[in-house]
Amino acid sequence: MKNRRMRLMAIFAAGVLSVTSMGGIVTAHAEETLSVPAEEAGAGAVQMDGKDAQAVEDASVAASEGLIAGSFKPSEIAQPAQDTYEYPFLGMKLGISKDLKEQMEKKNISMFTDERWNDNADAVTYAIASWCTLTDEQKDAEVDKMGTGYDDWLKSLSRVGVIGMYDEESQKDLDRITGCTEHKELCTSSDGKYKYYLSTNKDADADLLKDVEGIEVTLTEMTPFQMLSAFDQPQDTSDSTEAAEGTNVGKFETTGVDGKTYTQDIFSKYDLTMVNIFTTWCSPCVNEIPDLEKLYQEMKDKGVGVVGVTLDTVGSDGKQDEEAVKKAQVLQEKTKASYPFLIPDSGMMNGRLNGISAFPETFFVDKNGNIVGETYSGSHSLDEWKEIVEKELENVTEGK
Repeated sequence: MKNRRMRLMAIFAAGVLSVTSMGGIVTAHAEETLSVPAEEAGAGAVQMDGKDAQAVEDASVAASEGLIAGSFKPSEIAQPAQDTYEYPFLGMKLGISKDLKEQMEKKNISMFTDERWNDNADAVTYAIASWCTLTDEQKDAEVDKMGTGYDDWLKSLSRVGVIGMYDEESQKDLDRITGCTEHKELCTSSDGKYKYYLSTNKDADADLLKDVEGIEVTLTEMTPFQMLSAFDQPQDTSDSTEAAEGTNVGKFETTGVDGKTYTQDIFSKYDLTMVNIFTTWCSPCVNEIPDLEKLYQEMKDKGVGVVGVTLDTVGSDGKQDEEAVKKAQVLQEKTKASYPFLIPDSGMMNGRLNGISAFPETFFVDKNGNIVGETYSGSHSLDEWKEIVEKELENVTEGK
């Protein structure tokens, strides 16, 4: 969960879209800011100025930097040696020979992955697996997670060969992307949007080059992207679908980031409650919190409540992530949000919170805990939310 969160953070919070994903470590390029300007944060991003804007920017930067601060040894995040590698998002399966696997186990050659996303963050422009040789100095090097340190280190390696998938534009720049000089087209994706290439350096060690050239590439059905790394395995979202179609958030007891205890009774105070699911690293999520607070203040007397659920405060192991809780506390303080930020309960609100992979996501609950109305993806302006809430409120109060 934490690895996945870091990749998503890079996509949503770093401006993002040009990131390097390395087995759970994500580097943000130095020329890009970690706080997405409102005009670039995506559809529905909230425009703010003055103290609110500065508070949100400070909180967003703090949350983002907290996830990727520090340094690491890049040689240690090489892909493990194994017989096969399956990448459903790329529609590709790689079969590794016994000789190449042995060379990887001996660290005579190491495998690294790299990817770049398009401006909409809904598909990669290219994704590559590289086999490289490392000097002793490169094996011992440490680089900062932020900045161009990892990219610079990766470019300094001697490439033996690269297998990758490229969109039309990236195909024009294979030499630079791969660091190789020879390129052999392997196949085309089933949707026709990508081509696969084996790229090699003719001056590489002959035996290693032969091993890389012998990698068996099999084209498989391409799984639709889920806002994860192209080299991740797809998440099973069936539980999320079933939960979304469920009728009630059930009984629960949980804690807010303010340390108070909350139960399903939180919904009984209002005819309609907006449940806004967000993460501390998602800039569009953070940017709309001040407007959600304004919405709450304007509509609570009309029977409308707001509840935030900070999804990244609990890991996939079900344990509370204290670092994320602290970030959520900072966000609540900086944005002056008076409505609660809940930590997910053990039952994930009767399963409704399971499998969510795009943020923010918002749904509505009536005073009995029944899930009502539509689910809304993405952030929205105050006026847009008012219109949505008025419609949903009218629907739940028609029968009263």
